[in-house]
Formats: sequence, structure tokens, C-alpha cells
Amino acid sequence: MSLTLQENLWFCFGWVIRGSFMASILIVLVLILQFLLRNKIEARWKYWLWLPVVIRLLLPWAPESSLSLYNVLSLEAIAPGIHQQTQISSGGKEAGRISEATIHVKRSINPEASGTSEVSAPSLESGLVQESGFWWNGFNQIGFTNTLIAVWLAGVLILAAKTVYDQLRLKQALRAGRKIDTPFLSAVFHETKQQLGVKQKVQFLSSERIPGPAVVGFNKPAIVISPSLLITLKKDQLQYILAHEFAHIQRRDVAVNWLMHIILIIHWFNPLLWLAIRKARQDQEMACDACALNRMTPQQNNAYGQTIIHVLEHFSGNQRQPGLAGLSATHKQMKRRLTMIKHFHKKSYRLSILGMGMILALGSVTLVNAKESDTESVTPKASVQSEQNAKAVVNNVPDIIYPEGDIDRELYKKELEKAEKKAEAAAKALTPEEKKYIEAETNRVKKLSKETGDMYVLYHKYKDLNSGLDLSYWGGIEHFSLYEDYLKRASTLEGSILKQPANLPEGYKFSKARIEGPTEGKFLDEVRAEGKKSGKPVYAKKIDWKEAATIRLEYTNGKDTLAISKYTLESEGTKKKGFFEDDFPAHIYPKYVFWHEGGFEYSISATWDMSKEQKVAILKEAVQK
Repeated sequence: MSLTLQENLWFCFGWVIRGSFMASILIVLVLILQFLLRNKIEARWKYWLWLPVVIRLLLPWAPESSLSLYNVLSLEAIAPGIHQQTQISSGGKEAGRISEATIHVKRSINPEASGTSEVSAPSLESGLVQESGFWWNGFNQIGFTNTLIAVWLAGVLILAAKTVYDQLRLKQALRAGRKIDTPFLSAVFHETKQQLGVKQKVQFLSSERIPGPAVVGFNKPAIVISPSLLITLKKDQLQYILAHEFAHIQRRDVAVNWLMHIILIIHWFNPLLWLAIRKARQDQEMACDACALNRMTPQQNNAYGQTIIHVLEHFSGNQRQPGLAGLSATHKQMKRRLTMIKHFHKKSYRLSILGMGMILALGSVTLVNAKESDTESVTPKASVQSEQNAKAVVNNVPDIIYPEGDIDRELYKKELEKAEKKAEAAAKALTPEEKKYIEAETNRVKKLSKETGDMYVLYHKYKDLNSGLDLSYWGGIEHFSLYEDYLKRASTLEGSILKQPANLPEGYKFSKARIEGPTEGKFLDEVRAEGKKSGKPVYAKKIDWKEAATIRLEYTNGKDTLAISKYTLESEGTKKKGFFEDDFPAHIYPKYVFWHEGGFEYSISATWDMSKEQKVAILKEAVQK
């Protein structure tokens, strides 16, 4: 599978999950409304209430609104761990693991600040951009999500194959049918067609292989009635049946059924959608009854109902195929349907203020997305730039700096605009003295970190100016192009370090190294406490660190790369111990071997095939405790 194909599958799966969740809430609302207003809303409007569900499932994008129902019933609130906004993710590490990308997200302040100018992971250096994490980060393995995608695709393919098979059988049955051209039946057919106002060319066929009276096709529709039923019908009964079928054609119900069926194939895993489509098909039949009755006299209502009973005595069942729309129902549905026919009056088929009001109300709260908070909506890479924009509000630096790699620049720009608006609002609330102080203190820390190489942590009183984060980091990342320089610095550190392994593959030479200071620990609580106590809009503190949070060595033979790394694990991180491999596709991340010990994660990755045993041997040789 190519990387582009996998990205597209992840994007589609995320869109399907979000759409299915939001549609499920809407389905429940429609069912509740139909139950509460069962005697106050007409058949046509009960059917039209399903329209927002269809639109919700087809929307590729929707505007955000504070009126959105999903502000209250969010995916994250109902099912913690499932991201409300899923983006394309090229891959990632386990949820409980601090990867290099995570370290850099925590450090992201501006392009000159620590952690933003350096792209750390091998995959990121090759141009793959880590965006907004996982759709389902409650699960530890990204492979589980890939399995879900595979199961979803399998279901889609199976249902699609069954649909094709059923459609081929329907076409065969249609070809086996005979055209009805007797003068009497043709006259009744054309008279009813004119009465219903149908202008489209429609065939009139008989076939025993198609159950019940039905309309087949929507481009070149045909009304099909079985010969055994046809010989039992009187003229007025045939007119009622034809009126119902012409109502299907006039309302383009076959096309609607196809649309609903395609949606069902895509969302086959959602039981509420199966229920909704079954209910919608039932409401569709009642809406067609109302359409047919609207062209008849009130005295014909009872005879029309008796005709339906007569048809069901000959045939009873549901016509589930998307290419069919016909006069059908189960016996359980008949009571509700006959009650509607009995009490039908033509005024009920006209414009309903209640029906229109409910559809508009449903659409206004369910066809718009939740109003996102800026801190949640900005992706990790976008948050780097959003904080640059926040700084730009104070320092008047408006330039947009896009990260390297293949990213959606339009999406990126939109996220930046959101962050910038929030930063602008926060900046407007600042006094001139506060603006001046923030600018002066930021420039001072920036200069100091460059000149001395020291690491500083800044506490931000106004988090909106820092993308919702109260802390940011300057300095604390040291780069080395010579192994001797790296080793000299590493030898001054406490704890384990990485050294050049003696069992490197032949031809591999040192390429570069990086050492990063800690971004977690009790010192952060001290900075927060001191920052709050100072009352200043921004408070800076120098951090004297003795043990590295991250170390990375890279070796190359001019073509391939071998990387050895050390990370600090979070206390709630992965429970795995010892040596183990990841399960990420090699075309997303080079195959890793990890070693968890003593609160640290050591890893080795290669851009070519290397046995696990060889990787473990090199990693053991590289770690110096």
C-alpha cells in the first residue's frame, strides 16, 4: 500500500466515524420527534425529517457554530479517547510513549525557540509530517486502528458485491418481463400517469420474478406488476396501485433509495443507521400514499386503503433492494398506514409550518460542527505556527512559516488563522506596558539562550498568546556534527548516555548528534508557582539540567541511515519492559527496536532491512550506564 493510499484511507475512515457518530445523534432526535408528534405531523413531513440525516452523512465539511448540538454531545465527551477532529496521520508511536515529535511539540514556541527548527524523527526528516495524532488514542497500538480500517473496508466490499449481484438479478428479471400493451390496461396506465402529472417516459411491464407492484430504475423507470396480481384487479384498484407507483416516480424515490443504500454500505457498522433507513423506507411509503391520495377525491380514501390490503394478501414483505420502490409493507406497519389513509385530507399535503420548522431547527443545530476551542483544534504542527503568530501579534512579525514536508497548506493556513484571531483578541486586552514587557523579556531570553546555550522556561500569564499553553522553552537543544564534541558534552551529564557502538555495520560513519534538556519534572511546578507569584505577564527562569531527556545519534553510509536514541518515559507511559519491536508499516517509520529500562526508552531504527538480533546487539553496545 502506498503512503498516499494509506493517508487517504485514514482520512476517509475518520470522516466516516465522525459522520456516523453525529448522524446517530440526529437519528435518535428524529425518532423522538416522530414519536412525540406522531398525531400532529403529516406523512410527507415525517419522511422529510430524515433529510438532515442524509445531508449530515454526505457533508465533507460543515461550518462551526456555537449553536451546534455537538458542543454538548461531543464524540470526545461520550467516548473519551476518540478525537473529535481527526486529521491525516502519517504514523506515530504508542500513545503512552514520549516520542521525539512529542518533545518538539512541547517545546514549540517560535522558529528560533527550542524544538521548532529541528525535525527530529527519521520519518519527519524524510518529509512526512506528524499532524494531529490518533483518532482513537485510547488504544495503545496504531495497528489496532489499521485493523479497524481493514474490517470496515471488508464490510464495504462485501455489501457492494452483494448489491451488484442483486442488481444483476433484478436486470435479468426485468428483461424477462413482458410489456403490457393491451388497449384497456394501456388506457388506465396513461390516464393515471396524466392524473399524477408525470412527464417522464415510463414502461409498463409484467413479471412474476419481481415481487409486488414496484418501480424499477430512475433514469428509465418501469412500473412492474406480476400477472397473477394483475388478473385480480378491478379498474379502480389498478388505478390506485399505478397512482402509488407514479408517486414514487414523481418523487424520485428510486434515486433516493440508491443514495440511502450507498450511505448504508459506507456506514454498515452503525445499527442506528440500519434502523433509520428501515424507518425512512416505511415513511417513504406513507408519503407516497399521501401523494397519491392528494390527486383523488376524499371518497376514494377508503377504496385506496382496501386496495393496499388486497395487494398485501397477494404479496407481503419489504422490498429492500435500492433499485426498487413499490407498494409494500409488513402487516405490522399496516395499522399506522391505514390510519393515515383514513384520516387523510388534502390540506395535510400542503406546506406545513410545523414540519418546515422542525427540519430547519434540526438542520441549524446538527448540520454545523461544534465550535472548537483553539487549543484543541490546532494540530501539533499547526500549534508551532500558531504560537509564532501569537508572538507576531506582540512583535509585529506577520510572516507565515510552513513546516517542511508534504502538508495540506490550505488546512494549515485555516488553523493558523483561528489561532491568530484568538491571539489578536488576547493582545487587544493587554496594556501598552504589558506588551512592551513581553516583547523585551522575550527578546532578552532569546538572546541569552543563543549566546550562552542555557535553557530557559517561560511562564505565560496570558496563555492565549501562547496557543493555550502556560509554559514554553528556549534553548536546551544542542547539536553536534563531530562525535568528539558530542562525547565531550555527554560525558558531563548524569545518568546513561549513548556512545558510538563498536559493532556498527561496515561503512557507517557518524553523521550528527543531538542532546535535549528535560521538559518534564518538579521544576515546572516551581516555575508556575514563581510565575504566578510574580504577577508579571511573562516570567523566565534558567534551568540547570544535569541529565538529558533525549539523546540521538545518527550514522550513515551515504545512502542509508542508522539512528540510536534515548527518551525519558512518562510515568503513565507504556508498561512494556525489555526489548520489543513496533508494529508500524516500514514505509511510514523505519522498523524500530525499543528497549525500556529504568524509566527510559532506548531505540534503534534503520532505513534498510536489519535483523532484530543485530539491532539489539548494536543498541546494547551503544547504551553506557
